[in-house]
Amino acid sequence: MRHAIRQRAGAVQWLTVLGLYSLLALLLTWPLAAHFTTHTTGDGIDDPALAWNLWWIKERLVTQANFDIFHVDWMFHPIQINLAFYTLTPLNGLLSTPLQFGASLIVANNLLLLASFVLSAFGAYLLVLDQRRWAMSASHLPNSCTLWKLSALLAGVIYAFASSKLFYASLGQFNIASSQWIPFAMLYLLRMARPRQVGETDARERWSRIRSAAFAALFFGFQLYAELTYASFLLVFAAILFLWQIMFDRRRSPAAWFALLSPYLVFGVFIAMWMTPILWAMTPDMLAEGDFFASGGGFADIFSADLMGYLFPTLLHPLWGDFAATLPFPNDKGQHIFLGYTVMLLSGLGLWFLASRRDTRLLAWLWGVLFLIFFLLTLGPTVRWGGVDTGAPAPFALISQLPFFSGNRYPSRYSVMLMAIAALLSGFGLMWLLSRFNAGVGPRSATPGARLPHTAGLFVFATTIAALVIVEHISTPLPLNDLRIPPIYQRLAQEPDDFAIMELPTGWRNGARVMGRSDVLIMMQQWWQTDHGKRRLGGNTSRNPVAKFQYFTEAPLLGELIALMNADRQHIGAYIDANYASMVAAYRPRAAQILRDLGIRSVLLHEDKATPQLQRFVRDILPLVEVDRWQGDDWMGAPASIVRYTLAGEANTASTPLPRTISLTDEDASLYLGEGWAPMPTGDGVRYATRRNPVLLLALPATCAQIDVDWTGPAHAVGVRVNGQSLAVQSAAPDRLTALLPAGVADQPVDRIELRFEGDSLPGGEVMIAPNGRGWSVGATGATLPGASWLVVRSAGEEVGDFAKIVIDGRDMARNERGYNLVALDNQGSVLDSAAFDTSGDSKASDALAAWIDRWPPGSIIVGAVNDEASLQLSQAAVNALHSLGVAIDLRDHFRWSHAFIGAIGARPGEAIEASTLIRPATVALGAPIDGEKVFGGLRAISIAPCTR
Repeated sequence: MRHAIRQRAGAVQWLTVLGLYSLLALLLTWPLAAHFTTHTTGDGIDDPALAWNLWWIKERLVTQANFDIFHVDWMFHPIQINLAFYTLTPLNGLLSTPLQFGASLIVANNLLLLASFVLSAFGAYLLVLDQRRWAMSASHLPNSCTLWKLSALLAGVIYAFASSKLFYASLGQFNIASSQWIPFAMLYLLRMARPRQVGETDARERWSRIRSAAFAALFFGFQLYAELTYASFLLVFAAILFLWQIMFDRRRSPAAWFALLSPYLVFGVFIAMWMTPILWAMTPDMLAEGDFFASGGGFADIFSADLMGYLFPTLLHPLWGDFAATLPFPNDKGQHIFLGYTVMLLSGLGLWFLASRRDTRLLAWLWGVLFLIFFLLTLGPTVRWGGVDTGAPAPFALISQLPFFSGNRYPSRYSVMLMAIAALLSGFGLMWLLSRFNAGVGPRSATPGARLPHTAGLFVFATTIAALVIVEHISTPLPLNDLRIPPIYQRLAQEPDDFAIMELPTGWRNGARVMGRSDVLIMMQQWWQTDHGKRRLGGNTSRNPVAKFQYFTEAPLLGELIALMNADRQHIGAYIDANYASMVAAYRPRAAQILRDLGIRSVLLHEDKATPQLQRFVRDILPLVEVDRWQGDDWMGAPASIVRYTLAGEANTASTPLPRTISLTDEDASLYLGEGWAPMPTGDGVRYATRRNPVLLLALPATCAQIDVDWTGPAHAVGVRVNGQSLAVQSAAPDRLTALLPAGVADQPVDRIELRFEGDSLPGGEVMIAPNGRGWSVGATGATLPGASWLVVRSAGEEVGDFAKIVIDGRDMARNERGYNLVALDNQGSVLDSAAFDTSGDSKASDALAAWIDRWPPGSIIVGAVNDEASLQLSQAAVNALHSLGVAIDLRDHFRWSHAFIGAIGARPGEAIEASTLIRPATVALGAPIDGEKVFGGLRAISIAPCTR
């Protein structure tokens, strides 16, 4: 009976604590509660995509009944994107799924956000309460339940409602706000290391630690699937905890070592199990594309915490936010970390409290070192004060080199661990103050000569401290974003069948850059997909191989549309106006087939966001008929107009008439090329594969069809898979095969054809033989490249790729920095030097470029490619130096143009091999046009015809 009463009392107590934290969550996220069914917190940049995550998990698992949540072509259609490199938040999606059945997606998202605050606070509360286990072996620690609970309550407030977490919520970064599982994981990790309890047997102790390891791994997994980078922070915490145990207890027997190591082994095994699905999705792409997981790391300095920021509240503070806006360092994306003076004082007091007694001094070492390490990690690669780089190194530069940790581009996010540790230390600090207060040093009541009852006085004192913390960190009112969806998308959702839509303008965004229209619109378009459910060309991710963006830039028609989206930029608008007539002539006869090959059945034009040139192009070129129109206020309250078109006449048929032959060497070939192909065909009409399993993207008929493949070696056989299903293949001739496509296999708007070349590969240079056995002539310069060598040079201005690649014998030798990237070769094809000259931003770069070119003897081959921009500081001296290589193009007054060339010292202008353009990358080649070390086979064309039997 007494046990049941205690259980009920404990349940009531926990519910009271949860109720208190829930009330604080509603108050401190105000005015979210007043707009709970229509808005989320955020600025329209990240919140639409992260709310989209919840829809996608339910859509994929429930509606589509597909357990592969990572490989997606509902955005980045038709090339697909791997969401293992994206902040997908699968756990949040799973938790939201039942909520989505009973409430709207907006409500589900907001409930999860509030739950992240409540659970964060409750986790920190339990973490501090669990430290009573240490009190059993530390005589000076108070054992009063009231003191522990009040201290734990404050710790929950500090961790959950810190200004850094509220700032992330204000940005709509619900993944970064999902830090609720960290204190639970810390709690069980600490239980793995706690001292043996009084009366505890060896067997019970071992089992307790193993069970704690399992629970620590469970909450690690929860955090991993809520926000991956936070899981890496927990690994740092676990590593330091492990080292702490070893350093301060080295006199161990073999049995004791086993007892120490076994929980960590169990923890590691479960971590590996949690990581397996993510690694399964990541590894193939990383093996094929390199370690792009760390891409965008150059932004670490921008997103590091400035040391000065620790002294001032954030931009969102209702009283001191205006002052924070004047601080001389970036502080608008959550990189401003402020512990608060109350927390700093309490943390220092708590650390002193632990360090001042022999029996908890080792515990003070642990928390002190953890606090220091995570504090230093927030500062980024080097310490900054007031926006000035002091040059003092910080540990982030070291830890960011480690696998898995390299994916964190935001050092300031380590503050989540710092706040957890500060919350716990503040709990100890408050406990010491309360114990002194409880001993008779409390405040007097309003009645002279009377003293407050100890319990009431403790509550008043603790509440006052909590109020001070809240006052320092308060961030209300939080900005909100209106997620109500224009009704035109609801009507689009009623259209039958699975097809793709093209939104104009649109864009493609990752953590480092935006291609297409850089506007909040592109993020809202992703959110609106949760209503219409159709596949989209645009999309948002965190990290991706370069090819995922380049597909759209280099595809016919799409490259022009991307330029038209940005025609309000002066340099692009002038180019469009000058070349509009040729664009009309080129695409009017081809536009219908290109749209059909992309599986597009509807086009949505946002008239208020579209440039006049884009609207004109849609009217003049695209075979469209208007079927719907919506006018109203957009998410910002501004007037908006959306027009929906469908393809007109024969262009609106479900499939292309057969038979049909698709060349992989003509002007539309890039539309059909997925991963694994060379950027250019050879002169004899072959497109070579640089991977054993290259991909083609074709809109195949849903009915039975025959696919004829005109291929060449070095492979001796070719296998064919369509949408993951292997096809029966027959060889009609040594270089031709026929694959039978059964009815129903081609069930996608654009089908994914994966070829497999069987047999040995060849070095890329061996697929072409130099004329008459001599070397490759470098244009008309008189220089030659040895016949066994080959060069591919690719340049992309900022809007069309932002890269420079100089591939020599399959290896990229470019520095890939802004401006001109140059490589010097001798007459044997050996690399002499690689350099980059920022002739866009550095006034001295042009002279340095000219001097560098002047170093080389006549006949030396010089290869060049522009990354981003190279015109603004380009001088006559640099242009003359480039002319001396045979280069004719002068990039001055050609802002952000791509420029690739292969020239030689001593040539005359016009004799080099070169290409330059604004709205696409520029590519030139000498020898085999292969941008990899090996080739596995090649294709000339694919023919598709109806089945004959």
